[in-house]
Amino acid sequence: MDIDLARTMIRTAFESGRTLQALLPALKAGLPPDAYRACAHELASAIDQTNTALITRALAAHPALKVEIDTAIRDHGRY
Repeated sequence: MDIDLARTMIRTAFESGRTLQALLPALKAGLPPDAYRACAHELASAIDQTNTALITRALAAHPALKVEIDTAIRDHGRY
């Protein structure tokens, strides 16, 4: 894969994670505690699977992107 595709994969994984995390406050407010905990756990699992599928694969192809990602997060709070 080329480096631009790897960047797109990583950004997509981060965006997906942010979108799913943004759902947590509404779930916490609208679900009973046990249902919220179960749903939050399932969302965490989905985020992990997405990260593994996209980020891990992209970084395996282009390990130098780790420095780019770390720098962007440090400087701008996101990649």
